[in-house]
Amino acid sequence: MPLRTETTFEYYFNNASLYYCKAHDCFRVTNDHEDSVLLHGVEQDEVNDFIANYFEYALEDEDLKDHFRRALRLKELDKRTKELEAQREDADE
Repeated sequence: MPLRTETTFEYYFNNASLYYCKAHDCFRVTNDHEDSVLLHGVEQDEVNDFIANYFEYALEDEDLKDHFRRALRLKELDKRTKELEAQREDADE
């Protein structure tokens, strides 16, 4: 097995903003919405897992984590339902 080096970069922000950028498919951390660090390869599902874990471990709110997970499942079901309805409408035409 080849050896791999591990590297850690530390950045300090005075006024940090964190968000997932769907257009660029990355996680972005900005300082005063100016300088930013882009983290590519962090997908939306991984951000959702981070949020759920934040609710559970940092806020110690299991109910909030469960509510968040249910909301994500309902959103996915709604999306699939709309796709099926659109397919049926196309088939009827």
